[in-house]
Amino acid sequence: MTPRNQADRTTRLRIVPLGGLGEIGRNMLVLEYGEDLVVIDAGVEFPSSDMLGIDMVIPNISYLVHRADHIRGILITHGHEDHIGALPWVLRDISAPVFAPRMAIEIIRDKLKEHGRLGGSDLRVAVAGTPVKLGAFEAEWFSVCHSIPDAMGIALRTPLGTVIHTGDFKIDNDPIIGEPFDYGRLARLCGNGTLLLMSDSTYADEEGSSASDRLVAESLFRLITEATGRIFVASFASQIARIQIVLDSAAASDRKVALMGRSMQNLVRIARELGHLDVPEGVLVAANEANSLPDRRVVFMTTGSQGEPQSALVRLANGEHQDVKLHPGDTVIISATPIPGNETAVFDTINELARRNIRVITSRGNTVHVHGHAQREELRAILNLTRPRYFIPVHGEFRMLRAHAELAMDQGVLENNVFLITDGQILEIGENGGEVVGEAPAGQIYVHGLGEWDEAGNVLTERQVLSRDGIVNVAVAVNRRAGRVIGTPSMSSIGFVHAKDAEQLAEDTIKQLSAELERSNDDRLELSRLEGLIKSSVGRFLYQRTRRRPLIVPVIIET
Repeated sequence: MTPRNQADRTTRLRIVPLGGLGEIGRNMLVLEYGEDLVVIDAGVEFPSSDMLGIDMVIPNISYLVHRADHIRGILITHGHEDHIGALPWVLRDISAPVFAPRMAIEIIRDKLKEHGRLGGSDLRVAVAGTPVKLGAFEAEWFSVCHSIPDAMGIALRTPLGTVIHTGDFKIDNDPIIGEPFDYGRLARLCGNGTLLLMSDSTYADEEGSSASDRLVAESLFRLITEATGRIFVASFASQIARIQIVLDSAAASDRKVALMGRSMQNLVRIARELGHLDVPEGVLVAANEANSLPDRRVVFMTTGSQGEPQSALVRLANGEHQDVKLHPGDTVIISATPIPGNETAVFDTINELARRNIRVITSRGNTVHVHGHAQREELRAILNLTRPRYFIPVHGEFRMLRAHAELAMDQGVLENNVFLITDGQILEIGENGGEVVGEAPAGQIYVHGLGEWDEAGNVLTERQVLSRDGIVNVAVAVNRRAGRVIGTPSMSSIGFVHAKDAEQLAEDTIKQLSAELERSNDDRLELSRLEGLIKSSVGRFLYQRTRRRPLIVPVIIET
């Protein structure tokens, strides 16, 4: 690189998405200018059905670890897991101040404490309208509407101009909790237009505008006040406005409310402490107290709207909850829509409830849920308000990003200035335009218990093989001194063939393997060569007999 090009690079803005562009969740975005770097959000992605046993997926932060001394701050837009859930892992490897809205800070504090990482963490409350200097950047937050209190967008002033990151948002001029979308502040931040807009794309492929929670309030109030038996309302624990609606409706119909699920209880506590939740006197009771009340006087507010295996609603549906049992004729209101990938788990839960003669009310045909993301009409409004020179759609699967990119061009952003990038692509913007200049490691990191591994590992592949074709163990005894096989091998299998077929198949396989080992027994067998011979011989024979490829595990016993 020539000195001139090097100088040019130090005056260019670099944008590096490490997650959230091409999938739902795992949101993390890096911005660099010169020697200074800031990170926006640090979220998790919830595992899909083929990620067997995985607890969660976090971003690969090796790009950040190598630049740790240049990180001026981690900037959080709001307190949802797909924006803050990876912080315990990020702050394990990186020391940087975290700036976040009030509710997000309290959720992060609880999360870090749970992981034993609160000590030494530098957590700072971000206040709308109060700028924060971060090296070459100056960050200022502005209020937006979303499905959790204290959601904000971020304006980043850079030497090249202002960058707007909307965070997750919708436009609701009369939210039940929190402030309306702050058009005025955003307009002032944009001045005569912005350098770059990065905007939420989750519903960019849906025309119209998102609905207000006021519609949900009307519907839930009617359902709760008209019901004659017990009611269970399943929602996201972070949907504080939804919880407020249920509390107010219960108070109006002389019902008590019991909270089920640890996350629901924790977030209600935080929301009350921050003044976001107004709990009518005497309405909240413990679950065991609610059990002693007449059915017509109880509402249970529960987690599990996404069919999470250990959630309160799923345990109720399976008859496994230790404190509360469902009664025939109870009503369950699922006040949420399935996140992409969760549909099967949600429908399985609904089926179990139906088997127990439970009345289930969902958002199909009932206004018991509205989402928290902008649709095309709202996205147009933000494009017209900010008037960006450059545009990057963020937060969404690729079809959503593409729909948002096309919308931006329809609203006047030049095609060459719309960058449809995905995780890991390094975009640089300068005075004369922008270009993708390279790739950063941005793959998935899988978390299972205390274990972590990246996509290069074979654990998931092996689990998928096990789930599909099972496992075959082949034990072979070897004379250590002579390096030769002795005796007859043995074989056992799990999840491979039906028990009635297993004995004959094992006998035939061992006969074939023994013949092949006999032919190789004249030479001294290295253990690695013996393992390879067992895998290839047994694998080939079993595929011919079953058209399946189980995981074959050689067990070498040296004597």
